[in-house]
Amino acid sequence: MAHRFLPRWLIHALLLLMLCTLVAVSYGYWFLRESLPLLEGTVTSEHLQGSVTVERDAQGIPTIAGENRNDTAFALGFLHAQERFFQMDLLRRNAAGELSDLFGILALNHDKAVRVHQFRKRALRAFRALGPEDRALLQTYTEGANKGLSKLGKAPFEYALLRATPKPWQEEDTFLALFSMYIDLQPELDEYERSLAVLRDTLPADWFAFLVPEGGEWDSPIQGQAYAFNDRLPKQPLAQLQLPEDGDSYHDFVAVGSNNWSLGGALTDYSAGMLANDMHLGLNVPNIWYRASWYLPADNRRVTGVTLPGVPVMVVGSNEHIAWGFTNSYGDYQDSIVLQLNDAGDAYLTPGGWRPFTTETETLKVKGEPDQTLEIRHTIWGPVIGEDHKHRVLALRWVAHDPEGANLNLLHLEAADTASEALTIAASAGIPGQNLNVVDSDGDQGWTIAGRLPKRVGFSGEGQSSKYPQDWSTGDLRWDGYLSAADYPRVINPAGNRIWTANARVVSGAMLDKIGHGSYALGARQQQIAKNLHDSNHFSEQDMLAIALDDRALFLSRWQQLLLKLVREHNDSDTTINNADTLIDLLENWQGRASKSSTGYLIVKRFRENIIGASTGRVIQKLDKEIDFFDPVRVSIYLEYPTWTLINKQPAEHTPAGYRDWQEFLVAQANQTIRELTRNGNPLREQRWGETNTLDIRHPLSGSIPLLGGLLNTPSESMAGDTYMPRVQKPNMGASQRMVVAPGHEDKGIFHMAVGQSGHPLSSYYTLGHRDWVEGSASPFLPGPNRWHLTLTPE
Repeated sequence: MAHRFLPRWLIHALLLLMLCTLVAVSYGYWFLRESLPLLEGTVTSEHLQGSVTVERDAQGIPTIAGENRNDTAFALGFLHAQERFFQMDLLRRNAAGELSDLFGILALNHDKAVRVHQFRKRALRAFRALGPEDRALLQTYTEGANKGLSKLGKAPFEYALLRATPKPWQEEDTFLALFSMYIDLQPELDEYERSLAVLRDTLPADWFAFLVPEGGEWDSPIQGQAYAFNDRLPKQPLAQLQLPEDGDSYHDFVAVGSNNWSLGGALTDYSAGMLANDMHLGLNVPNIWYRASWYLPADNRRVTGVTLPGVPVMVVGSNEHIAWGFTNSYGDYQDSIVLQLNDAGDAYLTPGGWRPFTTETETLKVKGEPDQTLEIRHTIWGPVIGEDHKHRVLALRWVAHDPEGANLNLLHLEAADTASEALTIAASAGIPGQNLNVVDSDGDQGWTIAGRLPKRVGFSGEGQSSKYPQDWSTGDLRWDGYLSAADYPRVINPAGNRIWTANARVVSGAMLDKIGHGSYALGARQQQIAKNLHDSNHFSEQDMLAIALDDRALFLSRWQQLLLKLVREHNDSDTTINNADTLIDLLENWQGRASKSSTGYLIVKRFRENIIGASTGRVIQKLDKEIDFFDPVRVSIYLEYPTWTLINKQPAEHTPAGYRDWQEFLVAQANQTIRELTRNGNPLREQRWGETNTLDIRHPLSGSIPLLGGLLNTPSESMAGDTYMPRVQKPNMGASQRMVVAPGHEDKGIFHMAVGQSGHPLSSYYTLGHRDWVEGSASPFLPGPNRWHLTLTPE
């Protein structure tokens, strides 16, 4: 009979393996815990003038109280580094073009593209240009950050995984973090302007005007009117301009930007204004923002909101007198300049004659590889960024390159008393151009651009528009410095007591000319917010949150009607639509919103995208195949207008390639939509929008070390919301935070943000608050009861 027991040697081996595993897990756990932040105790520093208290609530949100503003900045730097130093490091490396030193060859192309702008040198220049008070504050913040890093038991765990050592924070790194936001919000190679020129130069003039209008019926500016879309049909047949074969699928461009809206005091319970703001950005672990609250020693007012790790400034928030928020303005802050070269190609023409290029060589450190060099050619206007579709050399003029483009003036919002004062501060702020929406405790409200606006000279008419690359060699076209605060576009206390922005065009006429005709978002989201604001004459904080969470599909309702009519008409015809009876039922009961459980919404959305992708979208796809740097996404923003015109007029001469008529085309797209949605093997009725719109919020390292994904990433779960509605939501993009607050009534305010405060997976508050964000719960704006107390004192 066989022996029933394992051999002794195998038992010993298994026990040893279990012991080794236990030791490894225990060591890993201990190692991770060593890099947790200090929550309690006392820390001393020679850089403090007085004592500072840091009291955290259960979510890790700190309230800082110091005897002077510099000491408060020290404490914020300490907290940023303790909780988010790896994030701070990525922000500075991203802008400096130094990611390859950490991640190796995978980041080299990014570094080469960004290093052209030499942001590290510009950051150092920005620091040296600071006035004495701002410089002292930034130096103290930097000392706090390095103290925070040094007080960790171990360096942040990411460095062990990357086998790297963190470098101390430097004062100029704060400006690199700011430049990282420029890169995120304003593409660094001016792809939109260059791609727009491709369309203008390649397409017949009537087709260009048809496909790239200034706007249309979805516009909803706060000043001026919606533009009338010119629906006059072009002459050349559509099929002659299309990509001959199917290209990449069309998907809506989701603007990195945000929503904000405000109410004058006449519409609130308090006679104070009320503000809502949710900033739409890529969603990562940890969240880009760090919540904080501090007291200003001068008058003990409390400033509460979100900060950007690496920067000692409250980005959006409230100070008991004003509340402010931002959305990306999508104005025109860059110009590509066509250079006229001499025969040798080593000089370019300027208003003062021929000038040789100046060159600099940058060294890029690449982990595990030899250093690489990059030669940068400079002009009087800016660096050379490449060639256009006509092989003409281009230089870039960009606000981010100028001294005016980077400063700490936004810091002064924290002490502003009125909306009017905030608007003046905004005009001097060295940040990427934003829509500032601000209210005050007296009930006033206002809008302006925060960030510098170039004063353009000579740009007039379509031929000399700043929307396209232009030749500046004659001196007729130029920037003559920047607009003064008095010349800035402003809207103050509008008659309706309502202001709204959502990345679309906000104003018209002379005010728009000052901002520029940029790549504004389609106005559907902005219009839906405006309609919500005009549905009532009285609002509470909960009412404002409801607007932020509005996932009604008003924009797609006409597409739902189109598809439903199409299916009914072809149900018994020769050109049958598959699953017609089921489809009719799902469309009739589509819920009219981007809810997690809706099948009808998913069908309508995909149907619209297929229609655009197989008609006007194939014109854009053709150019994308032919032009290397072409950005098909941004120039497709307004394809809704020409596509809707074509499918309603159904002109025979513009029938898409491969189809006999428009009806055959529409039926084919309906059937294509059903095939795509059932490709997973499940019946059409079992498809759900939420199964497509599933959260995928990751830590930057979780992809390279999959076993860590479960520890670092947030859970994957279905979400409501989509593109053309206030509740913007994609798997890894959406509202990075939501805020509703009336200044002076912060105790009734609402705030939540994705993920959580900490960048450390073993922190007790790593994802605390995330559930409120997922569910849209009305969690408090102010920090909760104190749970941990930390004291920072002078040595």
